[in-house]
Amino acid sequence: MDTSMQVESSALHPAGAVKFSALKWALLLLPFAWLWFHLVDNLRLQWTTDPQYSYGLVMPLLTAGLLLRRWQRFSGSPLQTAEFKNATLIAAFIIGLILLYFPTRLLEEAVPEWRPIGWLLAIETIGLTLYAIFLIKGRAGLVRYAFPICFFFTAVPWPTVFEQPIIQHLSRANAAMVVNVLGLIGVPAIQHGNVIEISTGMVGINDACSGIRSLQSSLMISLFLGEFYFMNRTRRLLLVLSGFILAMFFNVCRTSLLTYLAAKKGIGAVAQYHDEAGMTILLACTAMLWAVSFVMSLFPSHVSSSPKTAALSSQDPGRDRRLQTFAFLAVSLIIWFLVSEISINLWYSIREAKIKPGPQWSVVLPESDSTFQPLPVTPEEHTLLRFDDGTQGQWQEPDGTVWRAFYFDWVPGRVAGYLAKRHTPDICLPAAGLTMTSGPTLMMLNVNGIDLPVRCYVFTGPDGPVQVFQCHWEPGVEKESYAYESSRFNLIRSIWAGRGNKGQKVIEIVVSGCHDSDSAKEALARELQKLIKVEKTQG
Repeated sequence: MDTSMQVESSALHPAGAVKFSALKWALLLLPFAWLWFHLVDNLRLQWTTDPQYSYGLVMPLLTAGLLLRRWQRFSGSPLQTAEFKNATLIAAFIIGLILLYFPTRLLEEAVPEWRPIGWLLAIETIGLTLYAIFLIKGRAGLVRYAFPICFFFTAVPWPTVFEQPIIQHLSRANAAMVVNVLGLIGVPAIQHGNVIEISTGMVGINDACSGIRSLQSSLMISLFLGEFYFMNRTRRLLLVLSGFILAMFFNVCRTSLLTYLAAKKGIGAVAQYHDEAGMTILLACTAMLWAVSFVMSLFPSHVSSSPKTAALSSQDPGRDRRLQTFAFLAVSLIIWFLVSEISINLWYSIREAKIKPGPQWSVVLPESDSTFQPLPVTPEEHTLLRFDDGTQGQWQEPDGTVWRAFYFDWVPGRVAGYLAKRHTPDICLPAAGLTMTSGPTLMMLNVNGIDLPVRCYVFTGPDGPVQVFQCHWEPGVEKESYAYESSRFNLIRSIWAGRGNKGQKVIEIVVSGCHDSDSAKEALARELQKLIKVEKTQG
C-alpha cells in the first residue's frame, strides 16, 4: 500500500515539476495583494462617507470567510485537469486588464470620487485574481472559488446614472405605501414626492432608509447566505427575491412608525427614534432572511459536497506550464505597477507645480436683515456631508422673492471632492416633490475678482417655478476648465488640472417667487456681490 502511494505521488508530482519556495510564493502573490489593497482603499472612501454602502466595511471579512468555507468543504476533492478552449481570447482579455490599470489609476488620482473608477478597479482586481487561481489550481479550482471572489462586487457602489433612478423610484414607492398605512390607522398624510406631509410638518423619506441601501444590503446578505449554505441556483434566486421583499416590508414598517411618532409627538421625534428604529428593523430583516435561508437548507439539495465532474488524473501535463505562466504574470505585474505609479505621480507633480492657488473667500449671509432666518445644520446633514464649515439661511427681498442660501466648505483632502460633488439639485430636489423643467446650464460670474461657475436650474413645485443656482468651486482651476464640468465624459480636463484634492466650496441658492429666469440670474449676480467676502489672495 505504501509503495502504491509513492508511485501515485511521483506520478502527480514528477521530479521535474515546478516548485516554489515560501518566499517566492510571497513575492509572486505580492502584486495581487496590492490590487486588493488598492481596491479596498479606493472603496473605503465611499464606505465611510456614504451610509448607503457602510456595510462594505465588512465585505473583506465576508469574502475571506466564504473562501475559507469553500476551501474547507472541497479540500481533498479531486481537481479537474481540463483547460479552456479559447485560450487566445482569455489571454487577450487578461492583457487588456493589465494595460487598463494605467489609465484607471491616472483617472483615479484626478477624480477618485468618480464611481466607474471603483468598478474598473474591481473588474481588474477580480479578473486578474481569477486568472491567477486558474493558473495555480486549474479550471476546477477556478470554478470552486469564483463565486466568493465575485461576491465582492456587491460592495462596489453603483454608478449614479443607475443608482439615482432606483433610489427615487423606491423612495416614492415607500412613501406611497406609508401614506396608505397611515390612512388605515387614522393618521391623515399627503405624499409630495419623497416627502410625507402630516399635521405637525413634513417628514422626509431619507434615501438611506428606503432606497438603494435596502436593495444592496438585502442582495449582499441573500447572496452570502446562499453561498454559506451551498444552495443551488434556483434557491439562491428565491432567496434574493425574498430578501428584497423583506427589506421593502421592514422599510415601510420603519417609515410608518417614525411618521406616526412625528404625527403624535412632533417632527423632532423622527431624530429621537431614527437610529433605534433603524437598527431594530435591520436586525429583524436580517434575522428573517437568515431564518428563510435556514429553512431552505433543511431540504435536500442537488449540490453535492464535491464536484461530480471532477476526475483525478494521474498527472496534470499543463500544471507546470500554468505555474510558469503565473510566475511570468506576477513579475510582469510588479514591473507594470511600478512603472505606472512612478509615471502617474511624476505627471501630477509636474502639473500641480504650475497651478496657482486661488483666492481665499467665504460666504457671509445677511444676518442683519430683519427677514433673515437661520436654517440650522442638522447632525444628519453634517454626518452625511462631513464639511469643515457650513451655514445656511433664508431671507426675503423687497420685491417679494424668497432666497435660501446654503454654503459648505471642505478643506483639501481626498474626501473633499467626493462629498462636494455627491449632492446636486437634479438629484436632491426631486426627492422633495419638485420637478426639474430646465437645466443645468452654465453661467460664469466674476464676483469680487473670483470666477464662479454657476449651474442654473428651473424646478416646478406646488407654488410655481423655483430658480436654483449651484456653484461648485475648486481653487486653482482655470476659468476655461469649467466649460464642460457637467459632462460625465470630461475626464481629460481632470487629468490636466491635477489631483482633485485641493479643497472644495459649494454655494446653492434657491429663489422662490421669481418667474423670469433672466431676472433671477441678474438678481443672483447682485446678491453674490454682497454675500461673498474675499479674505486674502495667495501667490
